[in-house]
Amino acid sequence: MDFSGDVGAWQRRVAEGPEGAVRRMATFEALSPRPGGAFLDLGCGGGLLARDLAIAVGAGGRAVALDPSADQLSAAKAACAGLPQAEFVEAGGAGMPFDDGAFDGVGSIQVLEYIEDVDAPLREVRRVTKRGGKTALVSVLWDHFQFHGAEPVLSAKMMDAWRAHCPHQMLPLELPARLRGAGFGEASRRPLPLFNGALHENSAGFWLLKLVALFARAQGVSADEVEAWRDQLERADAEGRFAFVSMPMLTTATAV
Repeated sequence: MDFSGDVGAWQRRVAEGPEGAVRRMATFEALSPRPGGAFLDLGCGGGLLARDLAIAVGAGGRAVALDPSADQLSAAKAACAGLPQAEFVEAGGAGMPFDDGAFDGVGSIQVLEYIEDVDAPLREVRRVTKRGGKTALVSVLWDHFQFHGAEPVLSAKMMDAWRAHCPHQMLPLELPARLRGAGFGEASRRPLPLFNGALHENSAGFWLLKLVALFARAQGVSADEVEAWRDQLERADAEGRFAFVSMPMLTTATAV
């Protein structure tokens, strides 16, 4: 998925909202940054985790925001304005331009499920992480990503189209074994459940609905069907029977 333009802007609105703050704080706490430390935000998006890490490590530390999207890095630079310890690198997760053991920890929020060969960036994460350093990875159990309130058959068609948006639908179930294979110790997992009972501009569901609708059209769902789905969800919201649910998972492990 291309996170430039509207898609990137909508993703950043989710990250800036209450649900994004929950994921970010869980990742931040798992990394346990301290003054003078060095941390990497892999797939930084709008740079909010990188900003939090930069503030924590202070002027003597290092917080690197890495993303392949110039649009996202531009937003990250704005988020980290006034923090000279923040660095910005335009690159992907494979073949990262850092020395071995460069970081005390690596965080990544909803990035790895979009990479076909997910083992390659996991090996790179291990390479650039010091022995004993932490990785904290948020990914989603996409089988449990649902909008409720529209006609069930139409909803199922929309969700079937959405499955094509990333190659790993249930990556949290695979990550412990993949992390061991990359050189990390035993992983732990923590659910970060997401529930919205209303559609408004400070809810994840509001912006993700837009994203799903756009993607479904690209997958061949007709404009009439997409509009009907959106109309039904908006009517359900007005009648108090709308819900959006998702199940992100935080997976953490230590480099061995």
